[in-house]
Formats: sequence, structure tokens, C-alpha cells
Amino acid sequence: MKMKKLTIRQISFITIGISAVLIITGIITSDAGIIGNSIILSTFIIAAPILYIRYKRLREFKEMEEKFPNFLRDLVESIRAGLPLHKAIIAASKINYGTLSKEVNKMANQLSWRMPIDKVLSQFAHRVKNSKRMASGIQVILQSYLSGGDVISTIDSVADSQLTLIEVEKEKSSALSQYVVVMYAISLIFIGIVVAVNKLMIPIFGLSQQGTEFGLLNPCDTCVGLECSVCSLFETTSGNIFGLDPKSIGAYYTALFFFMSITQSIFSGLVAGQISEGSAIAGARHSLILASITFGIFSILVRLGLLGS
Repeated sequence: MKMKKLTIRQISFITIGISAVLIITGIITSDAGIIGNSIILSTFIIAAPILYIRYKRLREFKEMEEKFPNFLRDLVESIRAGLPLHKAIIAASKINYGTLSKEVNKMANQLSWRMPIDKVLSQFAHRVKNSKRMASGIQVILQSYLSGGDVISTIDSVADSQLTLIEVEKEKSSALSQYVVVMYAISLIFIGIVVAVNKLMIPIFGLSQQGTEFGLLNPCDTCVGLECSVCSLFETTSGNIFGLDPKSIGAYYTALFFFMSITQSIFSGLVAGQISEGSAIAGARHSLILASITFGIFSILVRLGLLGS
């Protein structure tokens, strides 16, 4: 027996419930650090599954768009061979179109139950409404069929236009791929700037004069209220992840620079996805890669003494 796939709404309810339990647990402990960590962890628990599902659906629609012209070409060939449109769709259901096959099979089943073809095509257009390219193409074919036009010429023209759009999109992605590399380079340059600030600027501002410290101090030494939650997160990160003395000023700025770099990597990845695939959600993959690279580089730099000292 097959299990039904969870919808985004159901997953949202589950993740929100888990997050609520974590936050309530943190509140019960009355520890500012645990509360802060619970909130951050809850944010990732809620966002990560939704972004993954949306990205997966986006990739499915991309594959469907690529197979859609082949489906239309096969319809044209079947109609030219003498089959009516509804039987041409049923015949096409025996061909593998990847993720598009699910929709073709659904149309074929509806037609075998003697559902009107105009209703079948309308429902298909509604199911793929997230793909404006396919939805508009089906609507053109449907209007041509209802008006008694030349369906073969219409389907053939729609297939040609779909192929043209796919080629244009591929050329666009190829031309913009260099900008994706730029976004990766920006993230690495940002880490280089962080190292330069840590090794050159912080020692200068942290110099002592006549035994009195001036300039940079550890803000967590005098934290109040919500600030202490952030400080607890920084201390946990610097102590447990990077093995530094959580109370030292070097550990504070290492944690600060680390979260700045992670934030910059996440948003650079989202921009890279928008540039390369026209969707910020597609950038979740780039964000994950950049965040992993940032974490790895910070771990190496701390071990080398370029950060945290």
C-alpha cells in the first residue's frame, strides 16, 4: 500500500509543532542561550523542508517543460496518421515522457472514462499553471480545438515555440553562468576580508596603552536581556564548534564573522539561483554548497590560527 505524499501545509504544521516544542523547552529551562539556539534551530526546521519541496517541484516542472514539445510532436504524428485528438493522447500515454508521463496518463484515464476533451485539457492546464509556458500552450490548443481550427497546425506551432523558448533559456543560462561563478568568488573574497580584518584591524584596536585597554572589548562581558541570547549562541559556536575559549574576544569576533559569512553565503546562493534558473528557490542548492564551503574554510582557518587568536 503506497503512502500519500505530505503536502507543504501538512509539513508546515509538523515542523511548526516541532519548533514550538523546542522553543517551549528552551523557555522552561530559563536559559537565554538555549532559547536563542532553539529559535535558530526552529527556523531551519521550518524553512529547510519547504524549500526542498519547492525546489523539487521546480525541477519537475523544468523537466516537464523540456518533454512537452516531444509530447506535442507525437500528438501531431498520431493525428496525421488518422487518429482523433483524444485517441492521440491515449496513444501518447504509452510513451515515456519522464515526469510529464504522470499528467499524460491522467489525461488518458480521464478520456477513457469518456470525459470531454475540452474539460480534460482545461484541467491539465490548471494542474500545470505554475508553468506559464505549458499552461499557455495548452490554452492555445484548446481554443483552436473549440473554434474548429486547424488543430494540427496549431499543435505544431506550439511545439515549435516551446522548443524555441527552451533553446533561448539554455543560451541565457549559458551566458549567465559566469555570474554564478562571480557569486561564489564574492563569498570567498568576503572570507578573505574577514581574515584581513581579524589579523590586521582587531590587533590594532585592541592595543593597550599604559596598562589600560581601549578600543575593542568583548560586548558579551556586559550583555543585557536579548543580547545575552546572541552572546550565548556565539559562545556555543566558538567553544563547541571551533574549540576556542568562549570568553575570549577572539572567540567572540570569530563567531561574529562566521555568522556574517554564513549569511552572506546563503544570500549569494539565492542570487545565483535567481540568475541561473530564474528562481531564488533554485538557489537553495547554491546556498547549501556555499554555506558548507564557508564552514569548512572557517574550521581550517581557526586551526591555522588565522582566526580566533
